[in-house]
Amino acid sequence: MEEDDFTLCVLNNARKAARAVSRHYDRLARQAGMTAGQFSVLVAIRQTTEETTGELADRLSMDRTTLVRNVALLERKGLVASSMSSESRGKCYRLTDKGRTLLEDALPLWRKAQGDVMSHLGEADFLRTISALKKLSDL
Repeated sequence: MEEDDFTLCVLNNARKAARAVSRHYDRLARQAGMTAGQFSVLVAIRQTTEETTGELADRLSMDRTTLVRNVALLERKGLVASSMSSESRGKCYRLTDKGRTLLEDALPLWRKAQGDVMSHLGEADFLRTISALKKLSDL
């Protein structure tokens, strides 16, 4: 019987790539005083109104408990404020002025991280990778 080639394992390669990319984005996000994960949550909150915790967690493909823990830290830092949704469907979040300012300060760092990845892959492979990652997210 032929041996399986585990160097082609999608799971292993996706995890290795995710850790490397996360480390790179985290190094840059730390310059703004946050983690890459916190940046992602801030961006997601900025992009929505009246989205509940569960809806936000689904959109971020994040466990609800993990999101609540992240948002609580952002609230303690004064970057996010929570309130009940107008339809009483659960908590909703908005950026505070401090959160908006921090996010604006962090955007050039995110753009640098994006540019670094694009330079590493080349534009065509970068766009193909984004497309493939989006397809895998639907699996």
